[in-house]
Amino acid sequence: MKTETGLAGTPMCGIVGIWKRNGERADPALVERMLATILHRGPDGGGVWSEGRIALGHRRLSIIDLSAAGHQPMLTADRRGVLTYNGEIYNYPELRLHLQQEGVSFVGTSDTEVLLAALHAWGPERTIPLLNGMFAFAYLDLRCGALWLARDRLGIKPLYVAEAGQDMLFASEVKAIFAHPGAVKQVDEAALNRSFLTRRRSHDTLFAGVTGLPSGSWWKVTPDGMTKHRYFDVETALDRKRLTDNHRSIDLKTVTEALERNLRESVRIHLASDAPIAAMCSGGVDSSLVAAYAGDDRPGMVGYVAEAPVGSGEAAQALRVGRHIKIPIREVAVPREDYLRLWPVCNWHLDSPAHHPSEPALLSVAKTCRADGIKVLLTGEGADELFGGYPWHVAAHRYWRRWKWLSAMVPSRLGQRASTRQHAFPLQQPVMSSTHHRRRSRMALAADAERDFLPRRLFASLPGIDQLSDRALVVSGLTDLVEHLSWVLHRHDHISMAASIEMRVPFLENCLIDFGMHLPSPVKLRRSQAKWALKTVALKRLPRDVVFARKKRVPDASLLHGWHRTNPARRTPGRSVAVVESDDGVHRRRPEARH
Repeated sequence: MKTETGLAGTPMCGIVGIWKRNGERADPALVERMLATILHRGPDGGGVWSEGRIALGHRRLSIIDLSAAGHQPMLTADRRGVLTYNGEIYNYPELRLHLQQEGVSFVGTSDTEVLLAALHAWGPERTIPLLNGMFAFAYLDLRCGALWLARDRLGIKPLYVAEAGQDMLFASEVKAIFAHPGAVKQVDEAALNRSFLTRRRSHDTLFAGVTGLPSGSWWKVTPDGMTKHRYFDVETALDRKRLTDNHRSIDLKTVTEALERNLRESVRIHLASDAPIAAMCSGGVDSSLVAAYAGDDRPGMVGYVAEAPVGSGEAAQALRVGRHIKIPIREVAVPREDYLRLWPVCNWHLDSPAHHPSEPALLSVAKTCRADGIKVLLTGEGADELFGGYPWHVAAHRYWRRWKWLSAMVPSRLGQRASTRQHAFPLQQPVMSSTHHRRRSRMALAADAERDFLPRRLFASLPGIDQLSDRALVVSGLTDLVEHLSWVLHRHDHISMAASIEMRVPFLENCLIDFGMHLPSPVKLRRSQAKWALKTVALKRLPRDVVFARKKRVPDASLLHGWHRTNPARRTPGRSVAVVESDDGVHRRRPEARH
C-alpha cells in the first residue's frame, strides 16, 4: 500500500520516518503524528509516503525551486527510489550536469531531485562523499530493500534515531520521536552528568535510547541488520604530511589570497536561494566579513543584529560595520521581559536546557526575520574553530611555549609527572591547575573518556610539527571541530528553525574545511594575534579597529554557566568579567570594574 499526501517539498525542512524491523506494515498515521510536532521546520507544506515496512514524512520550508516539481518524499521516475531530505547541496548544478551527461533527465530545478537521482544512479556510497553542503536525509532503495540515513561532514543538519519496540524511528528533532506512542521518554542520567561536567553535545542527547547519527556518517538498514560507516572524520581526513609541509614552508601572501578566494566563492554559492535572504551581522569579524561579501554579490542585502539585556551590546558596532560595507543593518531590540519569556521557549526547541545567554536573542532575531519575509540567514559560525580564534587556542599555544622553561624550574620528579600529564592531555595547563580543576578533569574523563583522548591521539600523530606549541594550537582547533562546533551547530539549527529560518554557514563549505584543517599555526597565531590569516583578509573590507576589537563583554554569567573550569573567582558586586564560549561553559578572564 502506498500513501502520498501534501504539497511540493523543497530541501530545508524537517524529516521523520519509521522502519518496522519485523516486516509488518508501517503506519503512516504515526508519521503524520510525528510531523505535527515539527511544523515549525516546514510551515509551507508536508507529505507522507509509505510502503510495507517503511513510512517517510517531510515538512517543507521552500527555499530552492518554489514550484510543485520538488514534492517530498520524492520518488524516482521508476518509483524504486524514495527520498526525504533536509538541507542544501551547493554543488548540485555540477552533479546535475554529470547526471545529464549520463542520460538522466530532470523535471524541476531543485537540488532534491538531483540528490535523489545521484543516489539512485551512483549509489549512496559513491554519492555521499561527493556532496558539498549541509544535509540529513533518508533514502530508500526499493530495488534492494535498503534504507540509508546520512548526515553532512560536520553535522550542520541534525538527525536522531531511537527504538520503539519493533519500530526504528528517526527524525530531525527528538520531540518528533517522542510523538510516537512507543517511544521511551526517559532521561539518560549518564548523558546528563556528562553535559554538566563537559558542556558538550556532539551526537549525544539527554534521553535514554535516543542518539544522533554521528556527523560525517551514513547508516544502511536492511531486514538483516544495520551497517554503520564514517565517510568523513577529522582524524582520518587530516593529511599529516601536507600539514607538516605547510608548517615548514609558509608563503603568507599565498595563504591569505587563497583564503579570500575560497571564502568569497563559498559565500557566493551559499547565496543560492529562490526565497529572500539576509545576513547576521554582530559586528564581529566573522559575520561582518560574510555580510560584506554577500552584499558584494547580492545588491539589497540586509543585515540583522540583536540588542539584548546581556553583554555590552553589539548593535552599535554592527551599525558602524553596516555603514562601512554599505548594507543596512536592522537592530532587533530584545527587552528584558521578552528575553525571559523566550528562555523556556528555547528549552523546548533545543530538546535540552538552554544555557547560553545568546539563545533568546537569537530566537528573537529569527522571529523578526521571518516576520520580515526572510527565510535564509548567513552566519559566521565555524571560523574560530578552523582559523584559531578562541582564547583557549592561544592558551594551549602559550602553555607549550613555556613548557621547556617550566620543566627546568621544577624538581625532576615533579617535572616528570607533569610532563606525563601534559602529554596525555595536551590542551590542559600542565601543573598550575587548582584542586577543583583536577577533580573536575578526573570526573569528566571518567564520564567521557573516549572524547578526552582525542587531543592525545591527534597530538601524538603530528611528530612532524617540531614546535610543540604549534602542534597544540593545531590540535586545539581540530578538537573543537569535533566537539565545540557540534554544540554551536545544534543550537543554531534548532533555534533558527523554531522560527522557520534556515541558517547557512559559509565557513563550513568543504574546501574551506579542508583549507582550515591544514592551515599552519604561524598564520593562525602571528605576533600574538589570534586568527591572523582571516583578520588579514578582513582588513580589506572592514574597519581596522573592528577587525582587532577585543571580545565582547557580558555580565557575570556564573548563575547560568557554572564556575570557571580552573579556579572559580569570588564574585564582587559592581564588577563584570570578560567571557567567551568554551567547550565546557564560560571561560572567564580577569574581572573589570564597571564605570
